[in-house]
Amino acid sequence: MSEHLDQVFGQLVHRSWDRFSEDLKAREIDDLLVGAVITAAVAQGNALIDLNSDGRHHYLRFQHRQHKHRLMFQLTHLTGDVASAKVLQHHASVTIAYGEYVEDARTVWQALKSEVKSGFLDVGEPGVLTVDADLGTGYVYVQVPLLLDLDQYFADHYTVKYPVLQEHIAAVSQACAKYLHGRIAA
Repeated sequence: MSEHLDQVFGQLVHRSWDRFSEDLKAREIDDLLVGAVITAAVAQGNALIDLNSDGRHHYLRFQHRQHKHRLMFQLTHLTGDVASAKVLQHHASVTIAYGEYVEDARTVWQALKSEVKSGFLDVGEPGVLTVDADLGTGYVYVQVPLLLDLDQYFADHYTVKYPVLQEHIAAVSQACAKYLHGRIAA
């Protein structure tokens, strides 16, 4: 009887650790994503120039050390509890922006802004490219919101799948850069 109860106790502890790990992952995977994005962006030649977080929304800004273009990320974990994560998996709302310094940013920004005055454009929909500018620094940005499955970026024990993450960042950056270059040249 004693041996059986020892086994039962061991199973209870093991299952408790499983639940604890599920809860921890649900609460902290967005922090892991922030670290993974920083590591991936730095590996691609970018320097982190700004990081801000209110605990739910995380904002990161990078500047490429050689080419001086910028990348910005807004990361919001959407499934921060175990029940949501079990049903929906781990998802995040991610907006990625690509920006370049433009000599006459105000003129370029006004031209681009007047080009996109459609009332039918819902900037909250995934994949919709929009233009913004930071007139103080002279950077014009193209940004795109996405809804991402975070599990595609992590393996067991929180190991980051950097090649996947870097490829996704590069693909979004390229799409935004092409759009920006197309709009500036037009």
